[in-house]
Order: sequence, then structure tokens, then C-alpha cells
Amino acid sequence: MRIYVAGPVADIATVRGVQEAVVAAGHELVLDWTQDTSLTEDAPGPVESAALAEEDLDAVLAADAVVVVASAHEGWGMYVELGAALACACRGELRHVVVVGEIQHESVFHFHPVVQRVASVQDWLRREL
Repeated sequence: MRIYVAGPVADIATVRGVQEAVVAAGHELVLDWTQDTSLTEDAPGPVESAALAEEDLDAVLAADAVVVVASAHEGWGMYVELGAALACACRGELRHVVVVGEIQHESVFHFHPVVQRVASVQDWLRREL
């Protein structure tokens, strides 16, 4: 299964842990955005930001599952990715929209009926795959 893992840039370590679990379970990452160190440094300019946005959204649209890492850290882009995943799921184009961890920065969209909420990615991998 091709999986996209979204999460806050400020919590890259947790996102990478989820990615590692996904790969260890035999799945493929559509895109590993955590390898782009410019995300943790100064904000990229408009041209670079446009390219990153397009690449991330294309990855969400190409995924078989989108996993969103809930965290104590706030995230912004991950909510766009969650929204895109929900749109795909509501159209029947995506089977798995998963929120992993304790939701600390709530959005009503975390509770949409298609969203699977789990304590850990291992819980989801055991249950759904």
C-alpha cells in the first residue's frame, strides 16, 4: 500500500517514527517530506513554497492511505493534507484516512465519519491491513 504520512514540521521525529513503522510493515511511502531540511529552517520563498505545496498535494492524491500524526505541536499544512484526503475519501477514491495519537489541536474534521482515530500507527496497521 502507498501511504502518505502528514504531521507538524515541529514534530518531525514522531512523523519519522510513524513512517518507519509503515515501511517496516511492508508498505511504501508516497513521499518523505521530512527529508527536506529547508522545512525546519527559514521559510522557503514563494517559488519554493509553490513547488512544495504541489509535491505534497500530489502525494496525498496518489496515496492509498493518508496518516495524520496528532501532536502537541501545531501544524498547518497537515490540515490541508487532511482536507484533501477527506475529499478523496468522500468521493470513494481513498479508503484510509487515519489520525494517529491524541488529538490536542482539534478540528471538526478529525471527527469526520471516514476518519479512523487510533492511539498508535501499530494499532491501525494491525487492525486494517
